[in-house]
Amino acid sequence: METQCFDSNVCVGKRGRKHRLEQWSTEHVLDAMSKCGVSAALVHSGWAKDYSPIYGNERLIEELKKSERLFGCYTILPGMCGDFPAPDETIADMRAKGMVAAKIFPAYHNFSVDEISMGEYFGALERERLPLLIDKPEISFEALEKILANHPSLPVLLQGVYWNEERFVIALLKEYENLHIDFSCMQTNFAVERLVEKIGAERLVLGSGMPRMNVGAARSFIDYAEISGDDKRKILGENLARLCGVKLPEPARVQNDEIALQASEGKPVSVFVFDSHAHFLEEGGGCVGNSPMPKGGYKSMEALYAGIGIDKYCVAPWLGIWTDSEAGNRIMLDMTIKSPDKAVGYVLIDPAYVDVEAEARKYHIEHRIPGIKMFRYRTCLRYNDPVFDPWWEIADEHCLFALMDSGYYPEYLSDMEDLAVRYPDVYFFLDHAGRDFNSAESYAALAKKYDNIYLQLTFTSVTQGLIEYLVAEGLEDRTLFGTDSPMRDPRPQLGWVAYADIPISAKKKILGENMQRILGRCFPNDNKQNTVRKTGL
Repeated sequence: METQCFDSNVCVGKRGRKHRLEQWSTEHVLDAMSKCGVSAALVHSGWAKDYSPIYGNERLIEELKKSERLFGCYTILPGMCGDFPAPDETIADMRAKGMVAAKIFPAYHNFSVDEISMGEYFGALERERLPLLIDKPEISFEALEKILANHPSLPVLLQGVYWNEERFVIALLKEYENLHIDFSCMQTNFAVERLVEKIGAERLVLGSGMPRMNVGAARSFIDYAEISGDDKRKILGENLARLCGVKLPEPARVQNDEIALQASEGKPVSVFVFDSHAHFLEEGGGCVGNSPMPKGGYKSMEALYAGIGIDKYCVAPWLGIWTDSEAGNRIMLDMTIKSPDKAVGYVLIDPAYVDVEAEARKYHIEHRIPGIKMFRYRTCLRYNDPVFDPWWEIADEHCLFALMDSGYYPEYLSDMEDLAVRYPDVYFFLDHAGRDFNSAESYAALAKKYDNIYLQLTFTSVTQGLIEYLVAEGLEDRTLFGTDSPMRDPRPQLGWVAYADIPISAKKKILGENMQRILGRCFPNDNKQNTVRKTGL
């Protein structure tokens, strides 16, 4: 049976500073809704945010006429400058235009949300029981709390809360029953299950961030959640329909392939899936630095993977990445021993604490671990620093692969090109190639130039149309699925690929076949590895 999905977080219309490949139009949104089986969308205007709320609200009316599945969200400003109507006029105009919610952009539009500036507007919305939408980057948690406290009957929907902000938002959700959230960016591990347990399902809603973000990723987080069917229906559509006072259209059928259909039903995908980018915690671990990662140990993660259809994974424990590479390598080795058919290891080496060549020989030669993981943000060393040369020489000799984080690294692409030329038998994974189209284009150009360069997708942005772009560029054999779990929950990352508008043959390659082929070429002189390669396991 199809589900009624009502997306709370959608923008249409032109905006400045848009990459030419980013989607933006109402037609883009409607196409994505059809591909992903979304019944309805609450839509605000890109013109209203980027140019003028009055102009943008008028333009939005014409866009809403394109489908009865679209509901309007009216952008408001405080009117003290004479550039926006008074509160009562605002409500009257919203009703006349058929708008069912309001949205504010206080940081971008440069106004305060205090009672002096916005109290009368919030009060007017409160009296009408019209929900107020706010993107988290537009407001501090302190300012949000004052709105919630001063207007306890005003439904507030906070959107785009990031996964490392969960501690702030849970405290507010427990205190204020008028606060609601979406999961567009709050992709914390098991966040849906945790919030349903702590506050119930009634104040959680589906939100994607379309058309910049992928709605298939958003709904997969809910469809695969380990919660009741009733709670799923509430989050996917019923809660938002109640807040907006609208009746949902009939359920929409997923117009996609069997992989997307399985995802929409919350079933494990039936094709082979190999996560090229995982960072499980030690057993009992639940956080890393400033970020919560509950249930991030390998036992919990393997159970979650089994439930969504991930068959194998490459793992570099967070302890090794963040603080202690020696301890992290020991944890990684233990995981590969306990789950030899599923776990493939990444070795981390921090030259501040260990001898690089000795550690590389220990894990790659003695224990036959095929993966390398580097993270400049914590070692403060460039990836082609001479201290790593012995490691790269071992990797080149044994045809290993390396996951190379791109963050906080201005020389990243030039250094990756240097390494690709010097070590042609190492397969380098350019990490987070899916973060945006700027990254995708520059990384794709390097991959086309060097056969040993691969593109690894995972990022919170789950950029709509980006996977399609890479396939259109002829890189379906060089693109890798990954999750970055448990920093991010793996389910949105899986949904991003599952719902992509690409041939199913390309999905199979990206989801698992490409990574399996790479693993099969490692340690070419090792009889055991050759056997593994021949059997395809």
